[in-house]
Amino acid sequence: MQAVKLILATLLMLLSNLVSAIEVDNLYVAEVSAEQSQSQWQSNALAQVISRLTGVSNLTEYPAIASELKDAGKYVKQFESVRQNGTNRLRVLLDSGLINQVLQQQGIAIWGAHRPEILLWIVQQQGSERVFMRRQDDELLRLLLQNLAEAGIPVTTPLYDIDDLMQLSETDVWAGFWQPISQASSRYRPDMIMTLVFDEVSQGNEQLLRLSWQRQSQLAGSNPSRIIRNEVTAADLTGLITAFSKGLSQELAAEHAVVLTEQVSTYQLAVENVQNLADVVAVERMLNRVLGVAGVTLREYSENEASFAVDLQIALPQLTHILQWQPALALADSRAEMLVIDNDSQRASGAVELQPVSAADVRYVYIRR
Repeated sequence: MQAVKLILATLLMLLSNLVSAIEVDNLYVAEVSAEQSQSQWQSNALAQVISRLTGVSNLTEYPAIASELKDAGKYVKQFESVRQNGTNRLRVLLDSGLINQVLQQQGIAIWGAHRPEILLWIVQQQGSERVFMRRQDDELLRLLLQNLAEAGIPVTTPLYDIDDLMQLSETDVWAGFWQPISQASSRYRPDMIMTLVFDEVSQGNEQLLRLSWQRQSQLAGSNPSRIIRNEVTAADLTGLITAFSKGLSQELAAEHAVVLTEQVSTYQLAVENVQNLADVVAVERMLNRVLGVAGVTLREYSENEASFAVDLQIALPQLTHILQWQPALALADSRAEMLVIDNDSQRASGAVELQPVSAADVRYVYIRR
């Protein structure tokens, strides 16, 4: 029995580190040029935030949203002047409630703050030579990371150290050989793996820059090994990165965004390994931060388990999809002895025997960190 406990404890410790997703801050904060009229910067700030939330870059496709851009001042909560790269900028905080409300009224899907972190492998083709793009001062890499940050897409890049280079070559990334790519990526425990290839291509008499990408699909119900491929071309670097960022935002929003409904449905959600009131409060706060959760009420609390009534403006499977990016909550697919992880002391406390005490529409395990 002790051997079984040790195996289960080890498995949980590994699983608790698999998800490194980020709850993105400042989704409703825009940075715009200060060298424009008040109505212009307010409109641009609102457009920037809506595009970040929806993946829609051409808001003229939605006449009602385009109309709101003309009256963007009512969405501005506060702003401040900042100096960035020698230019005057405005950092603008917009009203999340009002923005979500207008998007809901128009039936436009919203991509919330729980977002997967993407591991980027980047290769540049220079003539017949292929090289990993690892220099942090590279202009392409700088623009790439800046645009993805503005789009609210969390990314990280590999170390490209000896361990990486022993397992993965530039040609592996360029050709999209996913077995070595996945093996080399496993040490980073990413939520999603993505490869980028930067090269040049001739179109007619014009020489264009090209950025090709491959990534894992995370569309609910799809094959987890399904790979999405796409590319963009442009005459200059800025145009190339802008087109890439817009394309990727649109793809990811299509996979993860949800439409908020006016109708609210209530479901019972049980959370195991909740051992005290501090845990209960922590779980309740986590759930309340999820897009589409209209309210959370504690219904029952006993040793090792709490039951919550969760009011949803989204379908229950959509909540499950979003919560896969919450590292502190894991779906409880089976009864098991769970381990409490103490990161400060880097040791495991005794395993706790979990016994379900209530029926629930969905059941989770709280992973203490």
